[in-house]
Amino acid sequence: MSKVNANNNMFKKIQNFIYTNYKGLIIILFIVFTAFIGFQLYNYFKIQNIKKSSISFFDIIQENDDDLIGIDKIIDDANIFSVLSKLKLIQKNIEKNNFGYVNELYKDIIFKSNLDPLYKSAIAANASYTFINASYYKKSDMYLNDISTYIDNISNEFNNYFSIKNELEYLLLVTAIDLNSSEYKKNSEALEKYNEISNSTLISAPVKERVKKIHEFQLYK
Repeated sequence: MSKVNANNNMFKKIQNFIYTNYKGLIIILFIVFTAFIGFQLYNYFKIQNIKKSSISFFDIIQENDDDLIGIDKIIDDANIFSVLSKLKLIQKNIEKNNFGYVNELYKDIIFKSNLDPLYKSAIAANASYTFINASYYKKSDMYLNDISTYIDNISNEFNNYFSIKNELEYLLLVTAIDLNSSEYKKNSEALEKYNEISNSTLISAPVKERVKKIHEFQLYK
């Protein structure tokens, strides 16, 4: 009998708890449900936005590959097609030697986009090579600081990009020497960098070979 009474008391306690706290429970359930619906709506609209950007991107590429008319409408979208649009604009503006605009686009991608370190390294390396070439084309050192910043954004975590990063650091030194009409043989920083690359067991053979050819050209030109 006492056991039955104990069970009844427990049941009443649970019942009283639910009754006295039902408003709080309903509010909590409502908040959880609202958050769930909000998350689902967010995902839905995000997917729809990506689909819309995807359609716009490929339509522009197919119909206006030369002028890229309308691509400016999707470059500010917060998705991968924004990055692809900017890369396409970079490609077209490099062909036209519009390096100022190209530099702005590279900075937007590298510093404002939430990219995976591997993709960020690839784009930063591409930007570095682009502006080393632009520096020679313009015969100006105006991009050297930006090149240095791009190189700094190449991750050391990836073996291939470790080699490329070291090559770019060497090329940047050589570029500065050439633009300032300095003497390579007397530049200790460039010579030290060459020796560092040559003696490294982590840097790839192709990079070593390219750096060696530049070193020899600079010595005997």
